[in-house]
Amino acid sequence: MVELNAICSSTVQLQCLVVKHASWNNPEEITLPLLYIKRLVLHLKGESVSIREMNQLMLNLPDLQHLELVTKGLLDMTDGQSWEKMTRSLLTFNFKISVCMDWIEDIVESFRTPFWLEEKRWFVACTWDSLYSVPYFSDVCANTYFRPPLYSSVTDEALFCDHINHFILNESPKQTRYYFRHIKKLEIASSESLEMLSVFIDMSSIECLAVSTLIELSKIQWMLQLMPRLKKLSINTQVSYFLQKTHNIRLECIENLEINDSLLNNNDYYAVERLCRTFPRVENLCISSLQWTGLIPRVIERLKNLSNVTIYFKKLASPQQPNQLQEIGTRYIQTIVGEARHLKHATYSYRHYWSSDENQTSWFCCHCWIQRKVPEAFYQKHWPLQRGYNYYRIDHFLQRNFFLKLLRPFVFQSSLGFSVCYAMLSPFGRWYAPLIQFVCSAAIRNVLRRIGQLQPKWNLGLCIYMQYI
Repeated sequence: MVELNAICSSTVQLQCLVVKHASWNNPEEITLPLLYIKRLVLHLKGESVSIREMNQLMLNLPDLQHLELVTKGLLDMTDGQSWEKMTRSLLTFNFKISVCMDWIEDIVESFRTPFWLEEKRWFVACTWDSLYSVPYFSDVCANTYFRPPLYSSVTDEALFCDHINHFILNESPKQTRYYFRHIKKLEIASSESLEMLSVFIDMSSIECLAVSTLIELSKIQWMLQLMPRLKKLSINTQVSYFLQKTHNIRLECIENLEINDSLLNNNDYYAVERLCRTFPRVENLCISSLQWTGLIPRVIERLKNLSNVTIYFKKLASPQQPNQLQEIGTRYIQTIVGEARHLKHATYSYRHYWSSDENQTSWFCCHCWIQRKVPEAFYQKHWPLQRGYNYYRIDHFLQRNFFLKLLRPFVFQSSLGFSVCYAMLSPFGRWYAPLIQFVCSAAIRNVLRRIGQLQPKWNLGLCIYMQYI
């Protein structure tokens, strides 16, 4: 923590400080008052912290308003009354203290005072090995066995449910006591009782769907109708079966597609066709198998919106061949790039890497970024901007009145008008455009002058047109 003094002494106006993975060995080293710090995020490791040491730290933070603390602590760190004295001036206080406890109910009771529940509305929950703020450090993932913490100062259990954003349906739910209103990701590991999902989950908030089991087409269609915000789909089962079930529907809402099926066949062009037909608007594709590497260029060519492809896999490499995985990855990258050279409307840029851990488990990952070649239209290449603006302005003027519309075919679609437009737009015609424009404009001006004599109120518009030709 000596570095903390050095940082604060060189940045005297510092108001927000985030310190993570810091060692808490000698808190007496912090002697410099941090006068302007308003927000402090402190994640500590190493020795357990005592309440006396935290009190000393708080005395050096006179202007602190927001505190986030994650640390291992002694038993006195679970005293609600001691924290009440130190945190009265704070606006927000979120903590997670790892400590072994015996009398859990007595600890939670010290956080049920009017200061915690009414004045600050800071709630806590407690297990046998940790004390944490609710809902800030509550679980964000739940399954069908979900139960709120047994010991907490929360008066409404809906506070735990509203913090859940990832739900795993691992078996048929036995009860529907809890209702989850903010689920962003739904993972289906069991197809039993899917019709009960809408009873305890607000399906309209789901943005990501992960399918880990075989599901009938009728149930898939039913779920999609209840998920208007669905953008991402993760297929963790047999992709061939899923595509077979969904071959009659187009999932145009899916922008991010993830396929976790190691049984993909590199020669299965029919699966590629069904994939591109079922998901025509995919922008990000993630595949966890290298067997589809040869088909990636074909997928890119069919999916016009595709801009990012990620290929990864996990393999157990032997200690005698540490570079085996890198050689495999390089070979597959060369295959992708070699096939991609034949594409006419897309170009590649890629990056790949591999890593391993102490268990000799290696991961290989390749990211491919795709840039579409958008061909320029003829008028974008050879039509100056001002001339194009004049063209549409004249066309708009001629469509304002019935009689003026009669002139539009003569001006724009006759052979005379075509010659003028071609001379203006063609890069070769620019050399002789002034001559053609002079001859044709004289003829058109004579016609428009006679029309202007018949209808004087059109004189202004005709003058504008004659000015541009």
